[in-house]
Amino acid sequence: MKYGGKANSLLYLASNNILVPKFFIISKDDYIQFLTDNNIYKKIEELFTKKKYKKIKDIIMKQDINSGLANKLALELPELNSHLYAIRSSASNEDGKDKSFAGQYDTFLNVKKEDIFLNIKKCFCSLYNDNVISYSDDFDIYGINVIIQVMIDSDYSGVAFTVDPSSESDNYILIEMTEGLGEKLVSGKVIPNKFFVRKETGMIDLKIGELSLDEVIFNRLILEIEKTEKIYKCPMDIEYAIKDRKIYILQARPITARTILPKSFSLTLTRQKSLIDIELYYKGEYFGIKNITKNLYYFKPLFVYNNVDNNVSIYYNNTDLEELPNPMYYLLDIYFDKTLKYYRKIKKDIEYLNNTINNKLEIDYRTYIDKIIEIYPFTSLGQLAGHFNDTSKRVKDLLIEFREKYDYIIYKAVDYLVFKFKAILPDNYKEYIDFLLIDEIINSKLPSIESLENRKLGYIYYNNSLYVTTDYDKFFGDNNINIEEASNSLLNGTFAYSSNTNITGRVCVILSDKDFNNFKRGDIIVTPMTSPKFLSLIKESKAIITDEGGTLSHAAIISRELKIPCLVGCTNATKNLSTGNMIEINKRGEIIIL
Repeated sequence: MKYGGKANSLLYLASNNILVPKFFIISKDDYIQFLTDNNIYKKIEELFTKKKYKKIKDIIMKQDINSGLANKLALELPELNSHLYAIRSSASNEDGKDKSFAGQYDTFLNVKKEDIFLNIKKCFCSLYNDNVISYSDDFDIYGINVIIQVMIDSDYSGVAFTVDPSSESDNYILIEMTEGLGEKLVSGKVIPNKFFVRKETGMIDLKIGELSLDEVIFNRLILEIEKTEKIYKCPMDIEYAIKDRKIYILQARPITARTILPKSFSLTLTRQKSLIDIELYYKGEYFGIKNITKNLYYFKPLFVYNNVDNNVSIYYNNTDLEELPNPMYYLLDIYFDKTLKYYRKIKKDIEYLNNTINNKLEIDYRTYIDKIIEIYPFTSLGQLAGHFNDTSKRVKDLLIEFREKYDYIIYKAVDYLVFKFKAILPDNYKEYIDFLLIDEIINSKLPSIESLENRKLGYIYYNNSLYVTTDYDKFFGDNNINIEEASNSLLNGTFAYSSNTNITGRVCVILSDKDFNNFKRGDIIVTPMTSPKFLSLIKESKAIITDEGGTLSHAAIISRELKIPCLVGCTNATKNLSTGNMIEINKRGEIIIL
């Protein structure tokens, strides 16, 4: 990279008509000329060989400005026409597709004109930070460029991922935002406001935090984020600033790592249900709701049968944004005419089912089953409507009307189907009617009696598939599923990177550099927020817990790259935990003192 990842990115953005703050570059060649003019080029090489990095920094900071740099500043600074500047390091190996070097090199904000050269030298020195050298596999002893940029005193700022970095879904843009400068967000000093924006609709499906932004500006921000991703043709991590209703892109780099967090399910219902009923329930909630919401949203419930009480436990996903009820209801309201059209259709479905049940029509199994699946969205959404205040009155009234007039039909129709299926089974299979799948009955593919006896012991139905097992914990672990249970946890946070297993270890609380000596290999680091100084400790740690920060804080980015479990935004972990505590971090992001 000629000017390093950060500077090259700014040049590329500007050339593609993305608004970036005005800037110019002190290049690697300018840096080498600075060393040469001050007669310290060979001295730097010699000290680097001896790993005397602090001595290198001391020598650089003592040097006066050379004529080359002085002439460049005199020529370029008037073009920027600013009172304050941002001085940013741009190393040759920074912001690549494999490693981000997040926070490893130094940046200085709100720099006055008379302090520019001092901060340029500080950026030069950051090339020789211990953590930079240990982090890099292809270290370039002279690989540093410096960006001199107009300082944007932002009204709002933040970071955005063009895909959600902690889920399997590519359907969402994650925008993190704070008031004022974004540096406090990136460094983890604040817990950000979060907006999960559905790409197909432009809707905010989930908002965390109280911050609100003018809708016009927010929509323009989304367009700039999408435009940036389109330019780079890959998922991007983007820093932005908003000042006087103008949107500036400060930095854009490829996302270097993603961690897929466990899907979190909570128990909603416990019922006695046959497998036939379960199949129809699932297909109605998944395919039926996808149909009514134009393939954007759905439910994928998880069913667990345990022969101890002969009940089926029904769990719903709390994690995947596509399964959030509020956006579903919002979409039903936006397209209310189409919702009414669907409602009129299922009234005809109900009439068909009733006529079949009352023997006015010969049963056509395929058609009969399809009608049940089409009705199910109104059944499930109707059950949930009373729990969500965001449901509009007209949508809620429609769902209530359905429940009052027609909800019974699902139960009646399923019972009739089971009755008809049982009648066509061989006598020795009739007692197993609750453990047979629809396709097995319709297409005469009956399993062995032995396999049905195994189903009677226990099974899981998930993602339109049957799993015969009583080892539920193993199934959940293999499928990255977490079942919510009552918790006695002291603290909890958000996983930036998860190993998807419970983690047990000794706490080392680090409030300042002085606490580094208390760290032992394998400790769980507990700190307000990490910084580049923590790198060597992080590599030796079992996990990281921070009071502050979000998915783009320093701790979050480094933990994903190093694959070290990391829990951010715990608020008061450093106050409630002490060095020497033995704790467990469970798969839900909860911290329990052992």
